[in-house]
Amino acid sequence: MLIGILSDTHGSLSPGVKQALAGVEHILHAGDIGGQWLLDELAEIAPVQAVLGNCDWSGDYLDVPESQSLQLDGLRIFMTHKPADLEAALRGRGAIAAGQPLPNIAIHGHTHIPRQEHQGSVLLLCPGSPTRPRATSPPSIMLLKTTPSRVAAVEVVEITA
Repeated sequence: MLIGILSDTHGSLSPGVKQALAGVEHILHAGDIGGQWLLDELAEIAPVQAVLGNCDWSGDYLDVPESQSLQLDGLRIFMTHKPADLEAALRGRGAIAAGQPLPNIAIHGHTHIPRQEHQGSVLLLCPGSPTRPRATSPPSIMLLKTTPSRVAAVEVVEITA
């Protein structure tokens, strides 16, 4: 399965993002979306799961939670916007209750800087931002390739248009 991961679009969906997402089977948006219209456009590419970010206060979102647990291709995925909320959840002090199984993959946004690292058995991912990168990061999203119950590859995709 090919999964597109993005965050911090802040109301902008460039042709480069759409091109980078061509062929994905599912899209995950880790917050600071910029409006329900953007999720609707992404849904024309593939099914979308999203969480709200700290800038998503306009109120036009349809049933978008602050955090979300889901399963794709046999993998447990947890997604929230802020890395501090993600860390708390992984320690059983947030959206993941103590004693619940940890996710295989945990995704956040907010920093606008791509991240890929392991914390124990959990793969932590942040796709950066395709519209407002920070530090020396380029505009980016991520592509996650999975095989049943296994991460096959993670690629940071630089957005140029």
